[in-house]
Amino acid sequence: MEVSQNKSKVFFSKIISPEKLVELSILLSQDINKGKFGIKINIGNKNDKNINPEFFRPLVDYFQGIVIDCNSLYISSEKNIKEFSKYFELELLDKNNEDEEIKIINGKILKKTYIGQNLKKFDSFIIISNFSKSNGLGIGSISELSLGLSSKKGKTLQITGGKSDDFSEIKNKKCEFKIFKEASAEVAYTNYDYIKRNAIFINLLGNINSESPNDIGILASIDPVAIDQASIDLITNSENKEMIKKIGELEEKYLIDCSYKLGIGNKEYEIISIN
Repeated sequence: MEVSQNKSKVFFSKIISPEKLVELSILLSQDINKGKFGIKINIGNKNDKNINPEFFRPLVDYFQGIVIDCNSLYISSEKNIKEFSKYFELELLDKNNEDEEIKIINGKILKKTYIGQNLKKFDSFIIISNFSKSNGLGIGSISELSLGLSSKKGKTLQITGGKSDDFSEIKNKKCEFKIFKEASAEVAYTNYDYIKRNAIFINLLGNINSESPNDIGILASIDPVAIDQASIDLITNSENKEMIKKIGELEEKYLIDCSYKLGIGNKEYEIISIN
């Protein structure tokens, strides 16, 4: 299929399987520089049934990658860390709360952010989002670029709109949700540049453990804005009323708009099915 030059490519598989996850990633790997792969999986939520090491193992093995994540704000990830470590090498980017300060150029909300210090060990990234799941703050590839790669201090700065990086003050200094989304877009832009925009993005729209009538499939792209926009459009046109409501509650369309204006990616996309 020929794709218009002014549209980003978003690959799509209706089938949610480890094999399709690998196939999609291979298709896009030709568009990024190779090197030491960090495979970002949100393993912090112990209640998320969409976390299954066996599902991701073929992907990690193929790219000879290391699974990476940052410490969660509210939920202990020790159980999931131990579980994942049985299957493959795992690196906490902000282990022992070690982080690195990065300036946000021309930031409207934030002037700086903090990433996990170990992020600099990696050359290439596969960033996976369980788009149909939510931690109450955000979903999708842009959120994984911002909150997902940020240390505890960086996450706190986003949630407080720059008022504090001290987690103990987070409840009293939470900012308005739209300001939080603007801050998240600024951090996503900064973090994306930090990793030299060298990443494959995967959005899982469904359950990886068993089939469900609400499952949509897997999306993959090197454009985080395009893949999130495509994910929202597919969900909006589906019968998943719960997710349609959640997208509205999380202001995901506003996050995409803010990210697009900053130049993170393109809202115009063309879906390429690989089924």
